[in-house]
Amino acid sequence: MKLKVALLAASVLVGAPASAADTIKWAHWYDKSVLGATDRSEVLQPCQGACSQQVVQNVSSHYVLGFETNNQYQNALIGRNFIPPDTMGAVGTSQYMVTLNGSIGVYDKYTGAALSFGSDVNFWNAAFANSGTPGLTGTAGDPRIMFNADMNRWVTIAFGANTKDIQIGVSDTDNALGSWKAVRFEGYAGLPNVGGGIADYPTLAMDGNAIYIGTNDFAPNAPGGGATFKGTTLNVIPIDSIFAASGPSVANMKKFVSPLSAGFAGEGGYAIQGVNSSAADGTGTVFSASLYVYDTLSYDISGLSSSSATGGTKTATIYSGDAGYTGAGPARQPADIAANRRIIDTLDDRVSSSVYEHNGYIFAVHTVDPTGDVGDYARVRVVVIDAVTKALVDTYDIGSGAYDYYQGSLAINEQGRIVVGFNRSGLSAADGTIRFSAVILSADASGQLHQHGGEILLKESLTNDYHNGSLKGQAAAGRQRWGDYSQVSLDPTNSNRFYAIGEFAREYNTPADGHPGGTGGSRWSTWVAVIDVAGVPEPST
Repeated sequence: MKLKVALLAASVLVGAPASAADTIKWAHWYDKSVLGATDRSEVLQPCQGACSQQVVQNVSSHYVLGFETNNQYQNALIGRNFIPPDTMGAVGTSQYMVTLNGSIGVYDKYTGAALSFGSDVNFWNAAFANSGTPGLTGTAGDPRIMFNADMNRWVTIAFGANTKDIQIGVSDTDNALGSWKAVRFEGYAGLPNVGGGIADYPTLAMDGNAIYIGTNDFAPNAPGGGATFKGTTLNVIPIDSIFAASGPSVANMKKFVSPLSAGFAGEGGYAIQGVNSSAADGTGTVFSASLYVYDTLSYDISGLSSSSATGGTKTATIYSGDAGYTGAGPARQPADIAANRRIIDTLDDRVSSSVYEHNGYIFAVHTVDPTGDVGDYARVRVVVIDAVTKALVDTYDIGSGAYDYYQGSLAINEQGRIVVGFNRSGLSAADGTIRFSAVILSADASGQLHQHGGEILLKESLTNDYHNGSLKGQAAAGRQRWGDYSQVSLDPTNSNRFYAIGEFAREYNTPADGHPGGTGGSRWSTWVAVIDVAGVPEPST
C-alpha cells in the first residue's frame, strides 16, 4: 500500500530504532504528532426540533433493540466536547452504562430509556469524595468500562487529571446510579529528571486473579520536548484489592514494563490487551498487535493470586502467525466532495477492544488489509489462538466488495456464540454511508469459526460526509478520528443477549439541520444494539 510505505519512511525520520528489524511499523505509534491534532474549536448549539433518534425494537429475529446513547451535541452543552468519543459501554443486571471522553450515561437495558447523563469530571469527583479523597478530582478521558458478573459490580478506568495517572472506579452495588469509590495511581511518570509521562490508551481486562490495565507509554526526551513512544506497561492488580469492602486499592500490584529499548527481540506489543476469562488459575494472558511486524502476539503472567500479583512473572513473547495482511488505509464514504471520499481513520492494526478466552481458545479482533484481498480495503479480522500453546487456530475476515470494515469488537458466550460489531462504509451512494453493523459467528470445539446469516445493519449515519476541522461543504482538515474503539458485552442475566455499542455520524450542525446558530460541522453519536442469538445453531465439531 502506498500509505504504508509513506508511514514506514516517516518512522525512520522521526527517530524510531535505526535497525530495519527494530523499525516501528506505524509512524504515529512512535510519534503521535505525525498525523496532526484535531480541531475542536467549532461552536455548537443545542438542537432545536426533532433531533433525537428513536428507539427501535424487533428489527429482525436477532436485532431486538436499538437506542441512541451519549452524543457530541450533549457533550458540548456540558463543556466536554471531544473528538473522537472513545466509544465504550457495558451491560449490567438492569442497566447499560456508557463512558465516553467527556460524559457518562446510564440507560435502561430493556427499553433504552435514558436514566442519567452527566460530565465525566463530576462522576470521578463524586467517586473520589466517596472514597475519602476529595482532593483527587478530574479526568483527561480515555475511559473503559466493564461489569463483573461474579462480583455483581461495575469497574471503569480512565486517565487521571494528569495523563501520567490512571484511575479506577468501582461501584458499591450493581446499580450504576448508586455510589462509587475510586483510586488513582501513577501509570507512567516519564524519564528520570524529565517527567512528562503519558500512560496512553489504557486498556481493561479481568479474570479471577486480577484486573489488567495496559498502557502505551509516551514521554519527552528532554523537558518541554515532544512525547515519543517509550514502551508499554501492564499493571496487574489483585482482584481482592479492586473489590475490597473499603473501596478499590492498588495493594500488591505489580507492573510489567516492556521498554522500547528492548527492540524487536524483547517487544511487548502495542495497545496491549489483557484476556478476559472467569479462570482463577494463577495465570493471566496478554494479547496485542506487534510493534514491528504485521502479526499479533501474546504472553502470560504466571504466579498470580487473587490477593497478590507481586510474585508474578512474565513469559516470553510468542507470535501468533496472524500474517497475510498489511495495515489498512483510510475508509471511504460517498461524500459529495471528492476530497472527503477517503478520509475516515480506520486507526491501524492494533487490538482496540476486549479479548476473551473460551473453551481453551483466545478470541480477538483487529482491522487489517488482507494481502490476498482484491483492492485496498479494510477488513475486520477475528483471530483465534490456543490459550496454552498460543498457536494460531483460525482467522476469519469480515468484509467483502468495495467497502471498508473497521473498528471491530466482539464477545463470546458459554455456548461459543460470538457477536462482532463494526463500522462499514464505501463509495456507493446507495449504501456507502458509515454504518454500525454486526455479524453472528460461532466457534466449534476445535476453535474454527462459522458465520450465521449475513451482516445486520444496526444504525446508519445521518450524513454521507463525516469530517471535522472544517465546515459543511468544505474539504476535511486534519486527522479524521473515528472510534477509537467499539465494544460488545454479554448480558449477565441472559447469555443469549449481546449488547454492542458503536459510533455513527449525526446531522450537520447547521440551522437547516435543526441547530440555529450552528456553524456547520458534522457530529458523532453512539448507538447501542441488542443482538439475541437464541436459535443460532450450536457450534458443530
